[in-house]
Amino acid sequence: MYKYILKVYGMRCGMCESHINDVIRRNFNVKRVNSSHIKNTTTIFTEEELCEDAIRKVIDATGYELTTIEKADAVKKGLFWR
Repeated sequence: MYKYILKVYGMRCGMCESHINDVIRRNFNVKRVNSSHIKNTTTIFTEEELCEDAIRKVIDATGYELTTIEKADAVKKGLFWR
């Protein structure tokens, strides 16, 4: 599983967060996506690697500004994980 952390500027409220989340869900096969206008971040969890150019294209089309993309392996932590 992969975790992408996007720095997205221009979100001002919960509706902006929903707009970004919906755009990501419509364009990519993701397990979970969560945005925060307070932190200016969107976090994506997915089973497959995403094309960073495609992410930039989709976010730019919304009018928000995507500045950085960080990718890391996401570790699933179960109930009894240590």
